[in-house]
Amino acid sequence: MRVDYEISEQALEAVVLCALKGIEGVRALEAVPRSLADVFRRGRPVRLESTPEGLVVDLLLAVPYGVVIPELAARVQQEVDEALFLATGRRARAVNVTVGQVVPEEDHAQAG
Repeated sequence: MRVDYEISEQALEAVVLCALKGIEGVRALEAVPRSLADVFRRGRPVRLESTPEGLVVDLLLAVPYGVVIPELAARVQQEVDEALFLATGRRARAVNVTVGQVVPEEDHAQAG
């Protein structure tokens, strides 16, 4: 028996955000819109696009000062892909990580 279903974008975003919470030193960064076009493009830290080849995830993150960004980005990509696969059975085609802010550790701990 074949069962068709659809997973909402909000549910997928929640899966991604939960994956990020499991990674120490990472938090989603709410983007401040710079124009009206940015408002309509959703100035959100997680953007998803579903393609036939898989999900494309764009992330905007804040990280603490002193972290090795390439290593952290690779871990984020791996964890997000794994979380999406466990939740949906589909691999991410791409997990694009943008570090939008580097903050002192004490500020990061208070905000996180």
